[in-house]
Amino acid sequence: MPRPVKFHLEGLFKNLITQSIGRVYAREGVRSGTMALPTFHAMGMLFPNFRSNLRRVYSSLVRSKSRSCGTNIKLNNQSGDCHKLLTYSMHTGILRVETQDTQLFGGGPLADAIGNKVADQGVRFRSCYGATELGLVTEASEIDDFNDWNYVQFSPQVDVRFIPQNNGDNLFELAFVVSDDHKPFELNFEIDGRPAYKTKDLVIRHPHKPDLWKVVGRLDDQIILLNGEKTNPEKEIGRCPIVRCAIMFGRERNQTGVLIELEESANYMYHTKEGQSKAMEDVWPFIERANQASATHSRLERRTIIFVDPSRLLPRTTKDAIFRPGALKLYASVIEEMYLGLEKNFGAADGIKPPRSWDSTKDIEVRVTQEIQNLLGRQVDVRGDLFQQGMDSLTATMLLRLLKDTLNASPDFHIRSAATKVNQQTIFGNPTITQLVQVLVQLSTCNNTTVIDPVAEALRNIHTMIEKYKIDWPAQEARDIQPVKKERVVVTGTTGGLGSHLLAQLLENEKVEKVWAMNRKSSKNNRDRELSSFEDKLLDVNSLKSGKLVFVDTDLEDPKLALPNEIYDEIRREATIIIHNAWQVNFNLGLQSFEPSICGARNLLDLAFQSTAPTGLPRFIFTSSVSVAGFAVPGRWLSEISVTPEMASTSIGYGQSKLVAEKRLWPRKLQYSTWTACRDAKSGAWSTTDWVPSLIGSSVSIGSLPRAVGTVSWLPLDVAARSIIDTCVSRSKVLPQVMHTSHPRPVPWVDIMNALSASLVPLVNSQLPLVGFEEWNKRVAEAAESFKGSDSDRYKRFPSTKIQSTIDGMVLADKALQSHEEVEHVESCGTVRLNTKVAEEFSRVLETTPQLGDEHVQKWISYWGAKELFVQ
Repeated sequence: MPRPVKFHLEGLFKNLITQSIGRVYAREGVRSGTMALPTFHAMGMLFPNFRSNLRRVYSSLVRSKSRSCGTNIKLNNQSGDCHKLLTYSMHTGILRVETQDTQLFGGGPLADAIGNKVADQGVRFRSCYGATELGLVTEASEIDDFNDWNYVQFSPQVDVRFIPQNNGDNLFELAFVVSDDHKPFELNFEIDGRPAYKTKDLVIRHPHKPDLWKVVGRLDDQIILLNGEKTNPEKEIGRCPIVRCAIMFGRERNQTGVLIELEESANYMYHTKEGQSKAMEDVWPFIERANQASATHSRLERRTIIFVDPSRLLPRTTKDAIFRPGALKLYASVIEEMYLGLEKNFGAADGIKPPRSWDSTKDIEVRVTQEIQNLLGRQVDVRGDLFQQGMDSLTATMLLRLLKDTLNASPDFHIRSAATKVNQQTIFGNPTITQLVQVLVQLSTCNNTTVIDPVAEALRNIHTMIEKYKIDWPAQEARDIQPVKKERVVVTGTTGGLGSHLLAQLLENEKVEKVWAMNRKSSKNNRDRELSSFEDKLLDVNSLKSGKLVFVDTDLEDPKLALPNEIYDEIRREATIIIHNAWQVNFNLGLQSFEPSICGARNLLDLAFQSTAPTGLPRFIFTSSVSVAGFAVPGRWLSEISVTPEMASTSIGYGQSKLVAEKRLWPRKLQYSTWTACRDAKSGAWSTTDWVPSLIGSSVSIGSLPRAVGTVSWLPLDVAARSIIDTCVSRSKVLPQVMHTSHPRPVPWVDIMNALSASLVPLVNSQLPLVGFEEWNKRVAEAAESFKGSDSDRYKRFPSTKIQSTIDGMVLADKALQSHEEVEHVESCGTVRLNTKVAEEFSRVLETTPQLGDEHVQKWISYWGAKELFVQ
């Protein structure tokens, strides 16, 4: 909706009067018409006033009744005494304009079909581009070829930047940097250390004329699916004669949908089932054409089309454009109901189709592959990890339901009984179609008589993965090693929780002179992602302007990290420290699904061992996890020593993958830290997808918190980051190979839960009682099972069910700990207690950090509430 933009005198001169449009107005003998512009917009308010600024006469005709814009255009053209006419974009014909030198239009797009028709009639017109926040920033002189009417040429007086969108469409976002001749009225970004304004407008370059650009849409209008692909077929659907407008939706879903508002003459169709069927048939050919131009996984189905109620039309802006956020909010309940229907009826649109034979591996593979591709909306590799191809907890749940329904639909008792043996871990533990099919064959044919020891199998998988990534790096040639005067640090994963604090503290550390911040390539600029993360955690965003900082887009799975040769060689020559913090976080996945992360660690190690730095090989610090130690014996203490594969074999896949990486470091005597953390002490920022917030989210929904024996040693992330950096930059001591970053003064679990209960009172109006962990888990399971909403809403209300197997393991560990004699000396829920003696020798911050208490808890609750974790 319209919002105030504060103008300044410098901008009025630089952005308007001295720009190209101002020079056109200043020409002797030029007569310009601006009467068609709406005066409640900046364009209509400022342009007429140019005449007085340029010593030209401007007369305002006051009428008791204002004529329409169309009438004004017609009357002024009939006067025959106007050289240039500035209009708003129109979808109707423009009369008698061929006598004028130039027509300029702006404020929005003009449909290609209409513009081409006008150009074919000999009308000399062109587009101009500007914004209230910018002024007018394009050339206003005539373009030689008026067939280029829908392209603009930017003024040489503005510093325009084109930010690539990293897709195959060669799209760029426009941004304007402050310069001597141009200063936007608003600034929201920084480029090359200079303030700038990012417009969110997307452009493409002319195929043959590099100075010309076409505005093709808005960044806001791109529908980004769960698989990261973008789609927007609204224009093609809008060509249908009975369609007034179409609004796509489906951001962060696996399926797109569309709201269609009918033309007034077709509104009668909405009110009857037969009428809607007729409207669907009229619209469908246009949707099919839109689908042809879209990727397979983003195509529309008939079930995802929603017709707008004529009594509840979509909200519009003053430019008669659809106000997208308002439209989606207005129809949010209808859209959610549609997705609920899709989830409940997934696989049932054409009835459940079992494989031709449950004895045939090939038949089952074909059937399972078809269903998974329908579910994910994309082609999949049957031997590739499904969780690296777009599957997540929600789609895994939908697949589980489909597999169970398909097995239960069989007339064969043995096949039906197999449905009781298929659970969530069947999918997470067999993440490829090939593996999943083998399990289904065994279950359905009763060929699963062999009892498999899961711990022994996990141990074999760990050793196999360690061996797969084993490599003997060549010995370094003897050379004189120079002392390190200033540190030059590579740090990965800086947009996450710990990574943001590592980056912030490295930038402020006087011993550090350069930082390469490595993050995976993303549709969003990594500087923007970092800025958002810093703002979220109340970190100093100005530090991101530091000359020390170099942002590097990377793909750790690539042998050269997908870095340009010059950057890769620069790091080899200069880096003194590498902190590897980036890792996929998912407590459901098996070891196999973390192979990309393990591969990335190996490639970073290759970079480290190829170092040619005069200061010798860089220190390599790997942030591991307390979960590497497994959960076999609740109540254990762990000294700062290497963990064995046998211990990790009782852990989850996440911990096992970290153990594999540790074993690649151990033979080379490189450092790693094992840590247990909460979130930072300043902002309370704690990702709502972590296990503790998930547990608290479910607690609010059922009205009780879990009671557990033992203590917690959660360490605020800013303290953990300080401990790691203190250790890294300490050159006076030889670093130990293993350090534990954990709170040396733990607090009882019950104390934290009581503090949470008290802090939640303003949100839930009463203190939540504590119940036994097993009872709490039972209540959550029953509430989730009886929930009638969609799977996505179920996970929002009961987020701990996303990691149900992990919660179940915690419950079992708590039962085992209840017989422990000294529960004040053991960690809750089966986690090992970490000894921090060595780490405390390197960083005094561990000794001085206060215990967790009410202040920390209150900040967590405030943060989670702002992130809408709590659903009642």
